[in-house]
Amino acid sequence: MRFFISILIVCIFSIGLQAKLYIYIEKGVELPLKNQQVTLYSGTPIDKISASGDMVKVKLSGFVGKKDKTKLFATKNLKLLLASAEKPGLIKIKGEKGQLVVNVPKKSLTSDMEEAWANGSDLFYDKCTKCHHAKIVEHHSMQDWNALFGSMKYKAKTTKEQNVEILRFLRAFAKDGILKESD
Repeated sequence: MRFFISILIVCIFSIGLQAKLYIYIEKGVELPLKNQQVTLYSGTPIDKISASGDMVKVKLSGFVGKKDKTKLFATKNLKLLLASAEKPGLIKIKGEKGQLVVNVPKKSLTSDMEEAWANGSDLFYDKCTKCHHAKIVEHHSMQDWNALFGSMKYKAKTTKEQNVEILRFLRAFAKDGILKESD
């Protein structure tokens, strides 16, 4: 019986270590980790491996393109960038999938998906509801959003940086995205 209880405790502890977290960036979309030669992007879902002091070891999983092995994307269509590496080999690749293990400052992580995507969400609802009601994000695909947002960004008077944040949000929560607003 003690053996089974021990296994149960180890499993519960392991689940806690593997909690889903998201990259949180207060302003902008990039989190450069210069000493690791990697840049992570806002809202990226990650798996926690371990923690030590102010740093957390995390794993990102995604897709890599056939030509560029330095970028990790959320989906096969390579539209939502999760991470980029300064040189090949930092992302471990098997077929079309890749994994990246890095150390991230605790302050750049959140377990609250809404907090991780708040900047993009706020921008979308602020800029895109001046002329019309907000579209339901998950009713359109990533490709649909490229066209819809591309045709309206000039009327919304968004900056280049705002365009990047809004499009990341739309792609992440699109019907073929990696997240759902109900998650």
